[in-house]
Amino acid sequence: MLELIYQEPEINTRDQITIDIIKDGKEFLEQFELNQRILLDSISIIYRFLKLNGKIPHNLYKFFIGAYYIVSRHPWTFPAHENKKKFCRKFGIQTSSLDYSVEKIVGTLHISKILDDKNYPYYLDKKNDVGFKLAKSVVKSEVDKAMMEFLICNQPINSQILSEELINKIIFDMKIFPEELFRQFYEIILELVEDSLHEYYEYVQLQHKCFI
Repeated sequence: MLELIYQEPEINTRDQITIDIIKDGKEFLEQFELNQRILLDSISIIYRFLKLNGKIPHNLYKFFIGAYYIVSRHPWTFPAHENKKKFCRKFGIQTSSLDYSVEKIVGTLHISKILDDKNYPYYLDKKNDVGFKLAKSVVKSEVDKAMMEFLICNQPINSQILSEELINKIIFDMKIFPEELFRQFYEIILELVEDSLHEYYEYVQLQHKCFI
């Protein structure tokens, strides 16, 4: 007779330390009575950061604050024109400490920093942001279509014109990102379009001969 017995999964020492740190960080942030959804997203960022960073940084609590700052400044929070010093006073840290932790997290996780017209920062976690994933799929679909038209009908592709059409669709029709950041997201979409085009071997070979 086969008997199935549940066994607790083995967790190595480093993973256990990471889990303990995450729990402590969650308790630390909860004392400030923060938005619960943003708090959990912040914890998720720190978990990924610790997994990739390889080392546990000193004064880790400022990294939890930095993660919360990043998540709380998603593009859809525009206009988020709170003074950084005011944010830091809430948590009792220096702006230099916030800048350091944010820079380390953003660099490690490849989170995009976007500046609005008043130079206030917003952060886009391209790997996990649902809106960005949707925008990326729209770009890929339209680039695939444009490439087929080029290969079959010899219709040239202009990456800038295609990007303008896509950003209008993404911002105004689908409303994936705020229209106030239209210019900033145009640059992001243009980069996606050009990256997608270069995935085609035919494009790389023929762009100098046929493409505009």
